[in-house]
Amino acid sequence: MMEKIDNLPEREKEVVLQLPNSYFEKGLEKGRQEIALELIAKGMPISQIAEITKLSKEEIEKLASE
Repeated sequence: MMEKIDNLPEREKEVVLQLPNSYFEKGLEKGRQEIALELIAKGMPISQIAEITKLSKEEIEKLASE
């Protein structure tokens, strides 16, 4: 697999090598959102949810309104 990646043009190689990281980051973000939703449902204050999940207060308010 790495042989095939090594044969790609440099720009395409960068994109391919970044894919796993982007999916990992999206998974982490989704997990933070799910935790925030559970904490919202339990009545925890938005400021505490933001501190715990590292999401912005605006993101949490948006999740709460959905």
